[in-house]
Amino acid sequence: MGNSVYFIYCVVFIYLIWCAYRLPAHKDLQYRLYLLVLICLFYDNLISFSGFLIGLGPLLKFLNFLRFAIHVFITPLFCYIVFNIAQSMGIKIAQGNNAEKVVWVLTLGLIALGFMKELSDIDLVPNVRWGIVKYSQAKPSIPIAVILVNLFVIISSVVIWRATGWPVLCITSIAMFMIAAIPSSKVGQLPGNAGEIIFAYGFLLAQKRLLKIERRA
Repeated sequence: MGNSVYFIYCVVFIYLIWCAYRLPAHKDLQYRLYLLVLICLFYDNLISFSGFLIGLGPLLKFLNFLRFAIHVFITPLFCYIVFNIAQSMGIKIAQGNNAEKVVWVLTLGLIALGFMKELSDIDLVPNVRWGIVKYSQAKPSIPIAVILVNLFVIISSVVIWRATGWPVLCITSIAMFMIAAIPSSKVGQLPGNAGEIIFAYGFLLAQKRLLKIERRA
């Protein structure tokens, strides 16, 4: 059953990647980073789905290590992406080079934090549940860096909502935060990955929103 759900997640991410790739314009850095994040999240779900086909062993363990590395190095990029969206929407606090430098420092700091807390001494062990075959951390820790990324996006999206009257990114980021709070020890990673789809979709809608703003300008 679990593999079927991950397969559906993979299909959804392929659709999101296709939609993002087909956007007619707005090919700046944050767009490219968003596309990279989508591809990485697709990889995460693909490995979780295909574990039962690969089987336990060094190969699957390495592929799962890459899943954790992706979350450490790629997820914080959402901080810059949401900042640039706010900047493009004309949010006053996001204007200026100093604001951008602060966000980059925050992004790199969260990457470093994630590396120290989740990757530097990672210990992966086999985890077979609901037909899903993968490797998970032997002693899971609270993903502080990911939580801080989510909170930064929520705060930024609230600012965007108040300034522009557009609430979509705020709604999807809060939904992600609430879903991620569900204990993985009881329900596994399936709800969290569903939350990532909602989160990513909110950013896709933000890309489309930026295109509409550019066309009006």
